[in-house]
Amino acid sequence: MSGPTAIFHGWQVIEYVRYLVNAYVQQFPWQVKISFILIGWSTVTIVALFVMLMHKGYKRTRAEKRYKQCCRKFEAPFRTILNDTDKLPQEVMEYICHADMSQMRQTDAPSLTRLIVSLRMEMSRQVYVPNLQRLCRMCGVQAYLENNLVKHHDVERTLQILITLPVRVDEGVLAAYTENKDRRIRELSRAYFGFCSKTEPFSMVTKDVNEPFNLWYPTLFHRLCEWHNAKGHPLPHFSSLINQSHNEAKKALFISEVPYWGTEEEKRSLRQFLTSTSKLCCSAAIHALSLIGDAESEAELIKNYGGLFPQAKRETLRAVAKINTGKQVEFFRQAYLHSTSHKTRAVALSCLFHYSEEGRRVFNELSRSGLDDNKFFEQIVSTEGEE
Repeated sequence: MSGPTAIFHGWQVIEYVRYLVNAYVQQFPWQVKISFILIGWSTVTIVALFVMLMHKGYKRTRAEKRYKQCCRKFEAPFRTILNDTDKLPQEVMEYICHADMSQMRQTDAPSLTRLIVSLRMEMSRQVYVPNLQRLCRMCGVQAYLENNLVKHHDVERTLQILITLPVRVDEGVLAAYTENKDRRIRELSRAYFGFCSKTEPFSMVTKDVNEPFNLWYPTLFHRLCEWHNAKGHPLPHFSSLINQSHNEAKKALFISEVPYWGTEEEKRSLRQFLTSTSKLCCSAAIHALSLIGDAESEAELIKNYGGLFPQAKRETLRAVAKINTGKQVEFFRQAYLHSTSHKTRAVALSCLFHYSEEGRRVFNELSRSGLDDNKFFEQIVSTEGEE
């Protein structure tokens, strides 16, 4: 004989299940009840994390699939366009790509961006790519990156991409980030401002002339100068930057850039920093003069050698060896004989060994004289043999 029956609708089902669960749990002590709650929450959390992981994996797989499709269609045409040294009109680029602007903008913008960044990294030795800006504008990459900045979406990565390319975006869009509270975003936006601005590309450098900087700033500043030099734009006045800066590290950075981009007058002015009380500035000036590599620089380096601190003396020895006029064998010999620093004596011997045939002869004479009990000579000869 069947018992009584009931029909539940909607929320009544949930209420009934809750009633059954409560009735079942009531028979257990509170410790077991808490265990049931923890097990339930753990199960829900694991399921939620699994769903999120699966969704993320699906999105990554889909993005990778789109990127591969984009590469098959556009990698060869884009490489042809970017390698062309002449500025191509839009019609020619569309013909090379076998697609017009509207068709290209229907392609997944993140995939196109990733492809162009990949191709740009292959061309990292080429500072300025004439058709890069036009290609990014035509296929919608520039608009996509600008839109990310406007909507504050993935800002840090977007700024890194813009610096890598670099592609010019609207200065007004970028201005919102130059005073951002996040230090990394603020530094990236200020660094990129130099590539973006047409009127004052080095204004942020002047503004931050006394600010501390991170490890990647020197490389980025050098690339910024190189980029504007390749485009024929005027470069900053390094003498002014050096004089304005009270930050020793930045002053040393500006000194180290003078051999590449400075005027002849600025290059001559570097000699005054050989007697600087700042070790960073002194070392930077020695390295800079070695890059300039003229006879006057060599004479100035030797003249100031005696009053330098030990590290600067070693840098001076290497700088004179790099200039290599062939006339300073005796200078290296005296540096070896009269130095009290083992490191400095080792550097002087190494410079003699590599300097010239006369330097090698003096090196061999010193090795036979028994003046040094250390194994400098054997180490230098064995190193040269390995090279």
